[in-house]
Amino acid sequence: MKRLSIIVPVYNVELYVERCLRSLENQDIPKDDYEIICVNDGSPDDSRRVVIHMQNEFDNIVLVDQENHGVSCARNKGIDNANGKYLLFIDPDDYVYTNCFANILKKADEQEAQVSFLGYTILNKEGIIYKVVINDLYKNKVYSGLEVYFLARGDGRNDPDRMVAVLFETDFLNRNNLRYLPNVPYLEDGEFIARILCLAERCIIDVHTFYQRTTRQGSATNSNLFHSEKATNGFLLAADNLKRFQQKPNLNEKQKDFLNQPIIQFVALVIASGGKPFSIKRLGDLKRKLIKSGLRKVKLDSANELYATLGYLYNKSICLLLFYQFLIDGLHSLRLRINRIKS
Repeated sequence: MKRLSIIVPVYNVELYVERCLRSLENQDIPKDDYEIICVNDGSPDDSRRVVIHMQNEFDNIVLVDQENHGVSCARNKGIDNANGKYLLFIDPDDYVYTNCFANILKKADEQEAQVSFLGYTILNKEGIIYKVVINDLYKNKVYSGLEVYFLARGDGRNDPDRMVAVLFETDFLNRNNLRYLPNVPYLEDGEFIARILCLAERCIIDVHTFYQRTTRQGSATNSNLFHSEKATNGFLLAADNLKRFQQKPNLNEKQKDFLNQPIIQFVALVIASGGKPFSIKRLGDLKRKLIKSGLRKVKLDSANELYATLGYLYNKSICLLLFYQFLIDGLHSLRLRINRIKS
């Protein structure tokens, strides 16, 4: 068995994927110890040719082709083909620091970690460091998934739901049949990590700065996808899937309560994405769909203050929830403008 499998979904990234792959090859463990699985998701550009060019140089790059089904299915295909003890998901327009694999694998082995949250750096569009995330307050301890979910998130803004810069034990994912939910085109990581951490018993926060996350125009997180019907339907699917997962008989009460926050999160996303432009009829249709998924009301137990507020407002009126979200978004935009003026 290899020590590590790295999964790189490839779609319209011909300008970036070589930089990503070279950073993954410039490491401090033997090439035979790890594999880089590039899943070509039917990319229409020359991304596939770039990967093949890199294969001629490095023997540990594996190319898997599939028709275009989206990033979630591409990552699932990568998991299905993985042979490593651990898994890493790397976005092809991002890259990692030189010689960082040995440390993170050593720490995961020592702690028998099922999930390891790693430090990362966010770069702005000009490639300048915008933010460094290292949760060094929580190092040197093993947490349950129920604990680490809130520790890693902070208030939900400092370190939001993510799958990048997180190391997973492959057997843990396979043993629990954990895979991405297809057809969630936006913020799909939040749904998946909630199910993972609901079940995980051994999680660590590793302070090694590992990942360089870039900001790229045209990527999913920087597109106009959020207010599309496709995104709204994806949020509905995520809320419904988490609700169904919550009803599994093998979960204890703490695990079921833990899932309340991510359920509230996706219910709120349904309303926020589908409520603009404002339409009473549209909101009524969304409410009926949520009711059909058993989400007439949401439970607030174990949710932090922000999500408990969102859940409370949803239970009272989706119009109240929508107004609150617009108010919060407006204040956030105002803060960003003020910070830009000050700088």
